[in-house]
Amino acid sequence: MALNPLGLAPLAVVVGILGLIGYSTVNERFDRNVTRLSRRLFGRYVGESPKRERQLEAAYIDETYRGYAARTLVYACVGAVAGAITGAYAIGGFLLVLPALVNLAQGLPSTMVNAFGLRTFELVLTPTGTLYILIGGGVLSGAATAGLTYLYRWERLKNQADVRSRNIDEGMARTIAFMYALSRGGMSFPDVMRVLARNQEIYGDTAKEVGVAVREMDLFGRDMITALEHVSRRTPSEQFKTFIENLSSVLQSGQSLAPFLREQYERHQEEAAERQEDLLERLATVAEAYVTVFVAAVLFLMTILLVFGLTTTDTLWLLQMMAYLVIPLANVGFMVYLDSKLQSLGIGNGGTTDILDRYETATLGKPSLGSGPLGLPDGGVVPADEANWDRLRFHDRVKSLRELLSSPIQSLVWNPVYVLYLTVPVAVVLLLVRAPPAFQASTVNIRLLDDLVIQSVLLILGPFALVRFIYTQRLSRIEDATPDLLERLASLNEAGMTVVESLRRVRGSDIGVLTQEMHRIWADIRMGANVDDALVRFGRRVQTTAVTRIVTLLTHAMHASGQLGPVFRIAATQSRADLRLKRRRRQQMLTYLVVIYVAFLVFLVIIVAVQEVLVPSLPSSVPTPAGESNRLGVNVDQFARFGRVDKAAYTLVFFHTALIQAVLTGFIGGQLGEGTLKDGAKHAAILLGVAYVAFILLSSPVASMTVTSPAVSGDQITVESASLSEGGFIVVRQFEEDGRVLGTSEYLPAGSHSDVQITLDRPPSTGQSLVLVAHQDTNGNQQLDYPFGDNSGAPDRPYASSTAGENVTVEYTVE
Repeated sequence: MALNPLGLAPLAVVVGILGLIGYSTVNERFDRNVTRLSRRLFGRYVGESPKRERQLEAAYIDETYRGYAARTLVYACVGAVAGAITGAYAIGGFLLVLPALVNLAQGLPSTMVNAFGLRTFELVLTPTGTLYILIGGGVLSGAATAGLTYLYRWERLKNQADVRSRNIDEGMARTIAFMYALSRGGMSFPDVMRVLARNQEIYGDTAKEVGVAVREMDLFGRDMITALEHVSRRTPSEQFKTFIENLSSVLQSGQSLAPFLREQYERHQEEAAERQEDLLERLATVAEAYVTVFVAAVLFLMTILLVFGLTTTDTLWLLQMMAYLVIPLANVGFMVYLDSKLQSLGIGNGGTTDILDRYETATLGKPSLGSGPLGLPDGGVVPADEANWDRLRFHDRVKSLRELLSSPIQSLVWNPVYVLYLTVPVAVVLLLVRAPPAFQASTVNIRLLDDLVIQSVLLILGPFALVRFIYTQRLSRIEDATPDLLERLASLNEAGMTVVESLRRVRGSDIGVLTQEMHRIWADIRMGANVDDALVRFGRRVQTTAVTRIVTLLTHAMHASGQLGPVFRIAATQSRADLRLKRRRRQQMLTYLVVIYVAFLVFLVIIVAVQEVLVPSLPSSVPTPAGESNRLGVNVDQFARFGRVDKAAYTLVFFHTALIQAVLTGFIGGQLGEGTLKDGAKHAAILLGVAYVAFILLSSPVASMTVTSPAVSGDQITVESASLSEGGFIVVRQFEEDGRVLGTSEYLPAGSHSDVQITLDRPPSTGQSLVLVAHQDTNGNQQLDYPFGDNSGAPDRPYASSTAGENVTVEYTVE
């Protein structure tokens, strides 16, 4: 029946609706228009809800409560329409495939079929009944979608507020240390708040909360206490709320801030250690759950499906669905869940940052970015200057490309993602160039294509993993050296030296990887740069998040006072505390990484055992008695299934399962062990390489053939099914395996084939015994070169059976 294009029009409406919603997230003007339309349509139906208004503020959503609520109602209506259409199509599709699913389920053991009542199941629906089912299902689906959309919009606020609360709690110790250091340096507290609010990209959601108070003071003219009280009412973090309330009390009482901030810093640092212990316990539970569900349960289920496939019904399609759909989707879903948890808990947020590139330096730095022509005292402009500003803007836009071309090695080490810009195109081109031989035959040579794809994936993952490893080692060395540098600067400054003199003295000492950077800072100062600019350029070169925080702290502290000893000391204490927590976390998470490796190796051993021991051991044919064949109460057809098993297909799906599991397990192991998916690239490359090499060294070619009567017609014999894992030929011999050759098939590519016809030299006589032998194509020329007289060391030798000294053969007696 031809497909009517108009029947897909409702689905096109759904796709259009989803497209408009997606477009509103990337186009600010269209998003504003959607908000205006929503308020006009549903603004009058929005009631007051102080609780939801507070949730909106806590989630830091830049939208009014009335606008957000009106859009929620619009999305619910749109979801009702889209859900009704999609639900009707889904129910219709289910009704179409239901008979096929019932027929497939009836192949299960009779006990299960009778238990589910599938033996006599028959679906009979009239057109009117089908229409009622579609309408009812669409209505229910639309109502459910509308309700879920409405709930999702409001639950999303709660989730975002919870995430912000965890982020605020995680950054409390660093933020209070920043406040404490600047206060000890002599800066007034309102100025401390303003500096913190200007560095939201460095200090995250905690700085955003402080930024709300700064906005209240600077834009609305409120005093500092009132602004802090407003922040305490809207913040989602109970810890931050308590801190702000205590801070307001200290400010109102006129007491010194330094002792209070120091006490708060020490307390929150202890709480950070306790949170990390709780985090590690949760990660241990997550790792155990992953091994149990995604490794052990997968093995168990695949083994059960294999047993069912050998004894009852065909389960190969179920194994393929697990390997190519269920396992990847489940692992990707677990990656997304784990990444959200790690990000919300502050793991994996480190690395590098280019925030300091936006800082302007007064000496030896890049010029300020102009936004217009240079004005003159008489009100005129210099037209030529606009062209100069355009040149400078263009220079800044191509800066990253220019740096990559001028210093490719350094750019790759600092930005490992750049490696993918090279390896991905090269891998794709090599795959396209080498792939055509896999498609030359009538069917695809899966084994050859697998080799090419695996090698391309390794080409992508390998170099990236290597450069990423160098990158992380560089970060680790910088983080290890930073506390020592700060402590030495603190000691020298506390002894009475100026910052410049302290830098000069430190540059002569050994502080690891930062020694060369100290020489560069001193060279900047000797060439006329002030200390602020030298430190900013130091941060630009190093680019680590930890050093960026320190540079930001020091450059602002120097504006308040020249006595930076306490500031250096506080920064060193905070840096060493962060380093200590990170090392402890890394040691604990290494255990989970080892568990992941061991679990995969066990998975690989079992998969290889099933593929290389169990499946090849299945007989190529099983003779069954004629006549009464169930004397033992067992259907002998179940034994005959052993001879009809598609060995090549089963071994292929197990091979693919191991490879897919290797890549996914490697990335998840990197997440659990080091905190990010990028760090999982090296583990994915290692596990994929191990699995690939294991199958290359341990795997052996397998073949199976099925011949059913009547198979001979004239001078042709028909092989009902043939499965050759490496491709090859089927040779028909007379009487025995070494008998006279009667005929040879054409080349059969790797994979499964049905109704293979082989022309014989002459028609065989009734009762004549034929032996079919499966041969490989070892030299790859797609021609049978096997010397039937002398076969010692010959090419295109027969497929070996699991029984020593025997080959894969099928005997057939002509009827």
